[in-house]
Amino acid sequence: MTNYLAEYAYFTTEYDLEQALSVHKQDHWRAMNNTDRDVLNVIYRHSMEFGAAHLKHDTIATAIGKSNVTVRRSIRKLIKLGIVDRIHYIRPLKNGLGANIYAIRPS
Repeated sequence: MTNYLAEYAYFTTEYDLEQALSVHKQDHWRAMNNTDRDVLNVIYRHSMEFGAAHLKHDTIATAIGKSNVTVRRSIRKLIKLGIVDRIHYIRPLKNGLGANIYAIRPS
């Protein structure tokens, strides 16, 4: 069975994903603060199996011990830096907005 997240992934192996993450961190180290790096690490950990992560802001906020607003600010920054893509996801059964899908971009 193919997971729906696989269609949003840029990488097929964990190694390629990890390499891209390392390059992004190296290239944008000074532009990111510790919270941005923490958010990126949560997205990375949830992306390891399928290459993309389906996460709510509150899930990330709980994982790093920050507020929802802080998480949203960090995600906007990661998108602006070209590190992460955000895909708005519509729940198929209820036709409503669900948690966003985040995919780490190739470096």
